[in-house]
Amino acid sequence: MDEKTVSSTTPFYTLDAFNGGLAGELMTAIEQAHQGDTNTWEQLIEREESLAQRLEEQGIPQPNQFFSITWDSATLLFTSCVELNSDGRPTPIGEHLTRERFGRFPHGNGSALEYLLEYIRPNRSITEHDGESIYTELLDGLNQLSQGCRESYRGHGMFEDGFGGMKIRGFLSATEVQRLRKNLSSRAWTASYDEPLDGGVADVTKHLVALLKAAERRRVGLAFRTHQ
Repeated sequence: MDEKTVSSTTPFYTLDAFNGGLAGELMTAIEQAHQGDTNTWEQLIEREESLAQRLEEQGIPQPNQFFSITWDSATLLFTSCVELNSDGRPTPIGEHLTRERFGRFPHGNGSALEYLLEYIRPNRSITEHDGESIYTELLDGLNQLSQGCRESYRGHGMFEDGFGGMKIRGFLSATEVQRLRKNLSSRAWTASYDEPLDGGVADVTKHLVALLKAAERRRVGLAFRTHQ
């Protein structure tokens, strides 16, 4: 597949520094609020003073009143949990070239994570018990990052229809980032013999590990999102 064609027809995928620990609670509170129960949201805002302050700074005068917020769910989740620099901008993760190569993978829909999940395999040459345990944990981490939002709220799509075409696919906490990086650096996996791009799995893994290490150094979680 021609890389220029892929770049012009697929969205751009981004790994953003993210408060993954808070994000899980926020998702639950947002879903419950849309079902008519705002108690969890109100309790969360009361407990997390920094979250309330951030929302106020972003133009939400009464963040404890869920239905006074007119943002879509994806924008609300992203704005609440994205890690910011001292100048108020989202914290970049990793080197620019690494982000670009990860952002549009020259295959299928352009998602490097989806390619990795499709063509990664367990390494049968290592100890069966330990290897399978690590490999299972590795797949869990990749799936959570790649489509955790979709799986948690199947059928709702509430975090995949954001302003400007933003779709939050999934996220990890700082602890989960570290665990995924360690598992990817293990010998528990190998590439499928029939992967369509020679060295594609190895290439994705190299860039993903570099981005995970960058997040580890900053002690932050990650969100996987796509935008046009």
